[in-house]
Amino acid sequence: MSGHIESAEVMRQGVMFLDREGNILAANERFAKELGYSKQQFEPKTIFQVNPHFNFIAWKKLWDELLAKGKLSLDTEHLTSNGGMVPAQLKGILLEAGGEMYCQFIVEGETSDSEEGLYLAQYCLDRIQEMIVWVNPNGSIFYANKVMRDTLDYQETDLSSLKISDIEPNLSEADRQEQWNKLKNCKTLQRKTEYLTSSGNVLPVRLSLYHVNYKGREYEMTFVKDLQFQQPIDTTAALSSKALDEASQMIYWLQPDARFIYANKAFIEKLGYSFDELQEMTLLDIEPGLDDQSWKKRWDELKKRGTMEFETLRISKNGDLIPVRLYINYLEHDGKEYNLAFASDLRKRKKLEEDIKLAFETISQSPDMVFWLNADGSFRYFNDTFVEMTGYSREKINRMQLLDFFPNHNQKDFEKAWKQLKAGVVFSSEMEIVCKGGRKLLVESKVKMINFNGKEYSSTLLRDIRERKKQEQQLRDKLSEIERLKAQLEEENVILKEEIEVEQGFSNIISKSPNYKPVLRQIGQVADKETTVLILGETGTGKELVAKAIYRLSSRSAQPLITVNCGSLPENLIESELFGHEKGAFTGAFQRKIGRFELAHQGTIFLDEIGELPHDLQAKLLRVLQEGEFQRLGGTQTIKVDVRVIAATNRNLEEEVEKGRFREDLFYRLNVFPIVNIPLRDRKDDIPLLVRHFIEKYNMKMGKRIEEVPQPVMKELLEYEYPGNVRELENLIERAVILSSGNKLSSNFQFKRSKSGQNKTFQSMEDMQRAHIIEALRRTKGKVTGAGGAAELLKMKDKTLYSRMSKLGVGRNDFL
Repeated sequence: MSGHIESAEVMRQGVMFLDREGNILAANERFAKELGYSKQQFEPKTIFQVNPHFNFIAWKKLWDELLAKGKLSLDTEHLTSNGGMVPAQLKGILLEAGGEMYCQFIVEGETSDSEEGLYLAQYCLDRIQEMIVWVNPNGSIFYANKVMRDTLDYQETDLSSLKISDIEPNLSEADRQEQWNKLKNCKTLQRKTEYLTSSGNVLPVRLSLYHVNYKGREYEMTFVKDLQFQQPIDTTAALSSKALDEASQMIYWLQPDARFIYANKAFIEKLGYSFDELQEMTLLDIEPGLDDQSWKKRWDELKKRGTMEFETLRISKNGDLIPVRLYINYLEHDGKEYNLAFASDLRKRKKLEEDIKLAFETISQSPDMVFWLNADGSFRYFNDTFVEMTGYSREKINRMQLLDFFPNHNQKDFEKAWKQLKAGVVFSSEMEIVCKGGRKLLVESKVKMINFNGKEYSSTLLRDIRERKKQEQQLRDKLSEIERLKAQLEEENVILKEEIEVEQGFSNIISKSPNYKPVLRQIGQVADKETTVLILGETGTGKELVAKAIYRLSSRSAQPLITVNCGSLPENLIESELFGHEKGAFTGAFQRKIGRFELAHQGTIFLDEIGELPHDLQAKLLRVLQEGEFQRLGGTQTIKVDVRVIAATNRNLEEEVEKGRFREDLFYRLNVFPIVNIPLRDRKDDIPLLVRHFIEKYNMKMGKRIEEVPQPVMKELLEYEYPGNVRELENLIERAVILSSGNKLSSNFQFKRSKSGQNKTFQSMEDMQRAHIIEALRRTKGKVTGAGGAAELLKMKDKTLYSRMSKLGVGRNDFL
């Protein structure tokens, strides 16, 4: 690490070395000087004493970033020895020495024009691969660059204590004086000679000598070329030009008439002008408010003083005003006068200053109370809101302590809290602050520790929450009232929903019969659940319409409804239709097929005529219902699906189970929520509605205009028992519409007759039980239990009657 520290001393920027704890291991003289210290008096031992924005946590994050990236760059501020702040740009790299990691920070700060020029010159000269020496008028050596010192084997202090004749013994004092006079007149000379090294060795060299006048002092500047090791080209001019052109500051040269003769890359890039454009311009074109008179005045003053420093503006090519810090120098070269200028872009610094002012005003005018505390509990800062809310004057608060506002706490409590804050704890709580006159404010507080300028403070934000608490209580009262009203309306809402759904007819379900209301109510009860539904009923009762009504009212209505008629598919193809197959699974399987269950993923599948499903496929269907997974025919991959199943059949599945044609476990899995779709003969008051619906349907389809159903025709339709149910009624109306020639429906029906010549079908035991229970409830006016209730009338136990009513789907709409 010592090598890095030594090299840092010759750099023009400030340099410091830090370890992972934030300790300053070393800093060069430039860094100490920028903070107002000498190298010997440099006091700070940690980065936290230098940078007010760093604390241990912030430094830890910075160190982690440095470990991850190996380098970093950030804009910040440093604290000077007199308490001031200076902007700085840090550029850090990670280094290793002796097995330990540390970082080197190069600090880019503001420097004066003379310092900038001096450091830039030394930087360039020490890196030029040619010997350079500056000689005073009396012949003493003023400066020799590193190549000169290394070649002649001299230390810097030893060489600067010699005269030029000590290293060029062939040069007499008279010859040196004559050479000086010639240089003053012709400005440059070249000659060959010999130099002596510190060990006495002779070195043949060629000298290029120049006369230099800098800030009123004269020098003899000599470029020395070692003739033992001739270089193919002279790199001095190239390196000097590159050093100027690559500088981060804007650098330009002006003639006395304010015209540009040079501008470096930074100047061109920041202002946007090309060098050709600048050559056609003057400084007056890019500095607002500068005219011929003020320029002449500035030039005269610069010529008199030699150097000037001030802030001004530069106008970019696109019209932006760029604030700059300007360092200008008066120089003479070859009998001509020049203005050498260094300009630092102040936009970042200006923005930082504006951000600081904005932050301060934001805190000062915040509607919340904000204050900082010293370690003894006194106030370091408090905003206007704190003064206004507490009622005390600023002078009074400056003489008070925190505990004056919180009398329920003591000094021991404060010291304990301070230790916790130092450990990183952040306090958040609700409390009362006592204001002037004993008035109390309920506030929400947030307290944390901050580090500023190397000192610790507690930062507190207090928010007045009286109004919020009042609103919260009002909200709680309103919520209680809403909950009460909600509980009161829940029953009414359920009833109303059922009635609305019945009135709307569940889309394509057409009914006004009281006998059909239990079916509609069951649809409404199960639709928004994920339960499997089994729809039972005779052929033609509209089981598919019930399935579609459940689907439309469900939460899956935005997803597809896939319908499969298990009775219409060939037995050898039904597995492929339901579950799909892989390519080559059977003869003719030329490509993969996606089954209906996959198509219905996240939606609903309706399995019509489920009683017709082959016995060997029932196990596979059971697995889908239980596990939500299956395999394609001919496949090995298990496919997961999320599907709701609705099934329908006109068979008596319990009898099918007893006969071994239907799996018992599948029946119980499907029969979670059975809905019995009643036959048309039990809802004959729906026949007129259905007749009108079918007439309108086939009028539109066939271009007919049948508008009237004669009374005898309607009577005939009402007396028929409809073994084929609604489907049979539709077929009868379609045939009648075809055969009708006018606007009246003709009686051309072909009713199916029983062998006895009657059209009345035989009623099932369940239908008879349901009708008998409904009649008993009507006679007792809906009373189920107790004296005079339906259970007593039917000579049944209360629980038995309730169970039977639930099984048969008997509700109060059936008997009231």
